[in-house]
Amino acid sequence: MLLSLPVELQQKIVDSVNPQDIVAFSLTCKQAHTICLKRLEEHKFLTNLVKEIPLCLAPANIRLPAAEESFFRSAGSPGLLVSIAEYPRLALLLKDLNFEEHPCSGARTIALEHAWELIGQLINASPILQNEDEVHCWLDAVTNGRGGAALGLLLSRLTQLKKIQFDVGFKDPVTPYVARAVSRLAARSQSGFLDQGLSQLTHARVEFVDDSGSDLPPDDDLSEDEEQQPQPEPVVIPEDHLQQLTRLLVSLTRLPNLRHLSLMDYASRPETADSEEIIDWDDANDPDYPLPTGPSQLESLTVDRGIISAPALSRIIEHSTNFSSFRYIVFHVPEVFGRYWNNFPEVDPIPDMTLESICTALLNHAKSSLRRLHLEISDYGGMCGCRHDPCLKPYGGYMSINPCAPQTTNWRWHEFTNLERLTLDIELFSNSKGGWLPFAKTLPISIKEVAILAHRCPPGANKLDFENMLRGFKPQIFPNLRTINAWHRNIKDFNEIGRNGPEHILQIYSHMLWEADVPTDTVRPYELDDDYFKQKRKEQLDRERASGSVKMEMFGLKEDELYALPEKDLEGTVMFGVYYSAGMSLVASGKLYDNLYIGLAVEKSWG
Repeated sequence: MLLSLPVELQQKIVDSVNPQDIVAFSLTCKQAHTICLKRLEEHKFLTNLVKEIPLCLAPANIRLPAAEESFFRSAGSPGLLVSIAEYPRLALLLKDLNFEEHPCSGARTIALEHAWELIGQLINASPILQNEDEVHCWLDAVTNGRGGAALGLLLSRLTQLKKIQFDVGFKDPVTPYVARAVSRLAARSQSGFLDQGLSQLTHARVEFVDDSGSDLPPDDDLSEDEEQQPQPEPVVIPEDHLQQLTRLLVSLTRLPNLRHLSLMDYASRPETADSEEIIDWDDANDPDYPLPTGPSQLESLTVDRGIISAPALSRIIEHSTNFSSFRYIVFHVPEVFGRYWNNFPEVDPIPDMTLESICTALLNHAKSSLRRLHLEISDYGGMCGCRHDPCLKPYGGYMSINPCAPQTTNWRWHEFTNLERLTLDIELFSNSKGGWLPFAKTLPISIKEVAILAHRCPPGANKLDFENMLRGFKPQIFPNLRTINAWHRNIKDFNEIGRNGPEHILQIYSHMLWEADVPTDTVRPYELDDDYFKQKRKEQLDRERASGSVKMEMFGLKEDELYALPEKDLEGTVMFGVYYSAGMSLVASGKLYDNLYIGLAVEKSWG
């Protein structure tokens, strides 16, 4: 069919072939190979170019005199933007970009005047700019290294990008221009324009970094010559910077195919107790770049260390029609938990920052769609890895890190009508008076798997909570139930803390099954050794390598660690067990510990 067309039309068809398909297309027949020769040469050049230039988004801006040629030869968004302006099909080869620098064989050189001409043409032809004033505004921002304008323009050209990770800092800001660019791209996609920049983006990770440098201590090891060199001035953080961050995240969720959003070290308000309340930007603050109204295709949100407010969470997920997973590795800070001193409240938590307010926001926006919920405290340096308060008295009386929480804190899990997987840190929803409420009253009928992170070492510390969890629990009521497990730290280190095993938890499981009238002949012991978990870790690493350079999760316990039981062993079975460790810690002797699992397997005669 192709060969019967005029030569000019054949060439137009060849020019429209995606660079990743051009080699296969050229092999269809001899004539196709002939008319693809120029494209094949270009493809070879671009493939080599991808290997030679650092495919990195950092820095997002470069402040420079207009005559600084290194602006166009540098790594980062400005240099990559010029490369795409010079070779437009290069954008079609980029599917995975982040802020981590990659090794390259050498920088490209380009005539300064030609580079400025390319930048001007790119800005004038940009689909995200609507009038001459915006063209001048963006050109000025790119050349003066302001607000992530170069990164915003670059994103508008990346139609095949699948995954992205970029940093939000003060020295190299990405606001407000990246949010403006993403808003325009999302609006155009919703209006029916095809092949927009970021239209194929499915995964986005935003890492928040404090690069202001204002709190760095002086370096006593500096030489005399180094001390005499002028030091960079501290970065002045714009008052509206924090106000724009949530708007940036919301604009990402409006993209047509974004499914997964991950935030590292995010704080949706300042972490100082005397700071004023932050009100997130709305359309009135940036009327020329309104956010599209939705819907959002977002399925999962990960706060990979940090703190998030209920209003910020609501703005991010409010228009999602299929939000099914929330993972929150929360910092242990007074804004969220308050602070006690000598058993008396010293600092009250901020109401919009508490875990209760976060769960209420989830109920308001994802009551029937949420399938997976993971709430975990980010480790804050306890003496032995456990979470006592105070940490330096690990054998002292138990006090929850959330002592001011009401005893009904955790009653609402059953309101998530389709919740299947629940992961909770035992510290989050307990208090020194009453501990946890029973699973029999709190778990939804839809639940399949539960994991409780029980970091504390002495058995008495979490015994009350486990007894309360399983009091009156009848597994027969839950037709889809597969596992209820605890993750229990049990490494022996040099101060001999943490040597107790999981027996105290297994005893509570056994007592619960007896009270639930589960026949003893349907219950059998079950174990997994470290060889199994080593293989699981290897498989996990292989998956991470295959997934590309953008990692959506770095902190907390991964699902592969918490829900690692063999599928074949769960057929027709409900498992009640404990993941734990045995051996010596790295601190003590440099030896690795073994990961083990022990539990009770119950033959499932219901459901």
